[in-house]
Amino acid sequence: MVAWILSKRRLRDMPLQPVSKMGRLAGFLSGAAFRVILLVLMLPVAAFSADPANELITEYNIPQKESYPTAITATADSKIWFIEFNANALVRFDPESREMKEFPIPSDKSHAMDIAADKDGVLWLAEQDVNVLSRFDPRTGTFKEYVIPFKNVNPIIVFAARNGDVWILGWNNNMLVRFRPGTEKFDNFNIPTPNSSSFDLTEDHFGNIWFVERGGNKVAMFDPEKKRFREWSVSESIQSILGTAIDSKGMVWYLEMVDNKLVRFDPNTSKHETFEMPKNKGTQEMAVDRSDNIWMVQSTDNRLLCFNTKTATIRIFDLSEGESKPTTLVIDPKGRIWFTESGTGKIGMLDTAKLVDEAKKMRVKLKNTEKLFR
Repeated sequence: MVAWILSKRRLRDMPLQPVSKMGRLAGFLSGAAFRVILLVLMLPVAAFSADPANELITEYNIPQKESYPTAITATADSKIWFIEFNANALVRFDPESREMKEFPIPSDKSHAMDIAADKDGVLWLAEQDVNVLSRFDPRTGTFKEYVIPFKNVNPIIVFAARNGDVWILGWNNNMLVRFRPGTEKFDNFNIPTPNSSSFDLTEDHFGNIWFVERGGNKVAMFDPEKKRFREWSVSESIQSILGTAIDSKGMVWYLEMVDNKLVRFDPNTSKHETFEMPKNKGTQEMAVDRSDNIWMVQSTDNRLLCFNTKTATIRIFDLSEGESKPTTLVIDPKGRIWFTESGTGKIGMLDTAKLVDEAKKMRVKLKNTEKLFR
């Protein structure tokens, strides 16, 4: 059916939802504001389900349904790895054979929060409750755990840089931690803004490490060579920002959760360009693909979103099961979008190679505004 065409509607504020590890967005638009929404031809929901008639999204049961799958990553061989939080296990999934194998994490009740794959295919886990960085070698199937020598880091974010260094952010300790596998030594760097509540590590083309400061209301960059931080305020009001993704042009993307905007930040000009998001109940994580599309998961809304950075349009993909609760996502070397479903105990895959313009459920033209902060 054809829905509204260029219709104007008054939209109400959405109340803030509880915040997960990766955070949630607040409401859609301000109650007094008007926005133009373009809804195009809407296809049957079956086009986005996981039944045999649909070749777009496929879901896979995991070894332990109640294990609460959380962080997910992919290695260069397109194997998928994720954490079973309640089962205290790392799981490998082979998309070709559809075989899953569990590897129990040595530390009991490690509360592993995040996972990253390095350039050699080694997996790194942030074990929050035991203050440990864990290394898993897929070739030998063995773990090696490193106790972080700094008190109460409680690692929740881990990132493997291209040069082999592993970076860590902890829970409310205002510390950026580096681990060098070659020497097995840790370094720590104090983040300048107090109580920054920093999250979401990534790396630019120059090897600089980027993250967001949810408490500090800033985007931050650390230069490992100069051992120097640089910070940019994102707004005059607290936004509890979520990020961070860097596209092929070096633009930094993040979300302003309170004002419900996707933001493109240019480090060269310090310019922030904002795009209003469609109504939602919270975004958990974001990633950028090789075409510079920004992918997001929204757990409570039970869907994936794809923002086209070239056309400023967004495509929404509803999951077939209402309680799937997609939590984290990763893009594999083939460009497929993988995500964990904490509500149903599954992992899912959206095959981007099979996306066509006619197979979209909704496209929303986003209005952008510009702003500049020093």
